[in-house]
Amino acid sequence: MNIITVAEIKRSGFAALDAALAQGPVHLMKRNRPSAVLLSPADYAALLAQAQRNQPSAANGVSQFLAQDVDAGGLDAVGLQARLAGLNDGWSDR
Repeated sequence: MNIITVAEIKRSGFAALDAALAQGPVHLMKRNRPSAVLLSPADYAALLAQAQRNQPSAANGVSQFLAQDVDAGGLDAVGLQARLAGLNDGWSDR
């Protein structure tokens, strides 16, 4: 874990942060407690991209729901509940 204190930043300025960032994410400590985590722009972009890939899209669920063939009579309440239950399989309750 790459740790730097706020006091060290005050003494050395951004040069201390640049040196620490060269080794990876930097954990900032203030009064011996974790205060923040500093990431390089590339690490931050990668983190955002991963979060977007892991987030289920509501549009995907709706398009799956609408794309399924519906017989000429449509769905009754039981059929609708069964289809929704099938779409919800694999989704975690957050």
